[in-house]
Amino acid sequence: MSHSKSSAISYRNKITCRRQRPTTVEGRDVVEETESNRGRVIQSAAIRRLQQKTQVYPLETNAAVRSRLTHSLEVQQTGRFISRSILNEFKENGQLKSLGLEGIETAFTNLVEMACLMHDVGNPPFGHFGEAAINDWMEKHARPCFEKAAGSQAATPLFEEKLLPDLLHFEGNAQGLRIIHSLQKLNLTCSQIAALVKYTCPAWQTEADKGYTYRHKKPGCYYSEEPLLEMIWRHLDIAPGHRYPLVYIMEAADDIAYCIADLEDAVDKGILDLRQLQALLQEEWDSQCRRAGVGVSRYLPGIVERALDENATSHLFITRFRTKLSKDLVDYATRRYCERHQEVFDGSLDEPLIDGGSEQHLALLTLKWVARRHVFSQPEVETPELRGYAALMGLMDIYRPLLDISREEFTHIVNGEPSRHFIAQRLYHRLSGKHKEAYEEAVEGLSGSPDDQPALEWYYRCRLVIDYMSGMTDNFVLDEYQCLSAI
Repeated sequence: MSHSKSSAISYRNKITCRRQRPTTVEGRDVVEETESNRGRVIQSAAIRRLQQKTQVYPLETNAAVRSRLTHSLEVQQTGRFISRSILNEFKENGQLKSLGLEGIETAFTNLVEMACLMHDVGNPPFGHFGEAAINDWMEKHARPCFEKAAGSQAATPLFEEKLLPDLLHFEGNAQGLRIIHSLQKLNLTCSQIAALVKYTCPAWQTEADKGYTYRHKKPGCYYSEEPLLEMIWRHLDIAPGHRYPLVYIMEAADDIAYCIADLEDAVDKGILDLRQLQALLQEEWDSQCRRAGVGVSRYLPGIVERALDENATSHLFITRFRTKLSKDLVDYATRRYCERHQEVFDGSLDEPLIDGGSEQHLALLTLKWVARRHVFSQPEVETPELRGYAALMGLMDIYRPLLDISREEFTHIVNGEPSRHFIAQRLYHRLSGKHKEAYEEAVEGLSGSPDDQPALEWYYRCRLVIDYMSGMTDNFVLDEYQCLSAI
């Protein structure tokens, strides 16, 4: 696809009504189509499931501490704040009409809000520990399972170069795309899906393309969803490896929301008191400033001191601190979006909006590193994570028989025919109906060389098992492992 280095900025070419499948309601304008996206997203099971998935504290019983759902709602609100700030900036500069945004400001905001709400739907139980468990298990067992199921002679170049590397790189962002499209079948607009894609390389690509260091930092999609993204990128005129502009807003909203929230939850749980937090922030701030070579700065310590007067309760401190810092970070993200507008619009900006070595960027880094060093390493976090890791690894072992049998034998089970593999048969019955439906559709639609068919079938069978495991809530993982291992 040919694509110039920079293109004329018109959001009418980026915010469209196109969906992959025709919708049953015709004649809606682009604002109405984004409202339809909103209804589909909010009513989806993927969003509801976030209420029982970890943000920081696994298996947390205190309802005031954040889950993935409450975090996502906060990101949604922050994304709305940034979007309206950007649109106000364009309006004050008299640019709305020339940018193609006049009359579709609501669509712009809707797309950002729903991308923010969905940004974590692909996260597995126990967060990054869940990702590690799935990847560690696949690293150890994927090839032996495939060779047992299909025979080593079936390891074609497609398997070696794409399918196997793809399966060894589970990533929440790529899984989120798979959930909304292939599993939940929400049939969102191309613009809405594009607004969710933070990283632009496929999971099988293990090295970043030159110049794409940040955009290729993590997998953005699996082999199974590549045709979808190729279609969307063509439709929205996005160059290969580039981003959709509204992704930058979603990403900034996530950074702002979680960097403050993680420390607030630590104070609520009594892991840190306010004076400890102030001292840790000061120490890390000084370190970040030295590393960046910016000299002495009172920016973040000043915000902390003003929020922490002698009468401040923890609640009042957090409210003041969050209000001031969030406003500053939103203003900074807005300024960067507008200053780097051409690169953002083309999707070639290879860094987040909240970057660039500013005081706001250093404040964000300070909060992130204090949380990593002094919150995430606490027993309240680490012990449940270890339990979750062990349970997920154990469940993958239990479900391994589904990956060890031949395609013919697995087909008998799928079709409800008698099978001598009674363990695999009973395990298959426990899988989600939506996941099984996605497997059957993928296998029915297989194309390409006959030599690749065994590898492709087995790839989608692995996806079936991974979809089921990664879709579990934290408590369900422990309950299912206890149930099936007779502990």
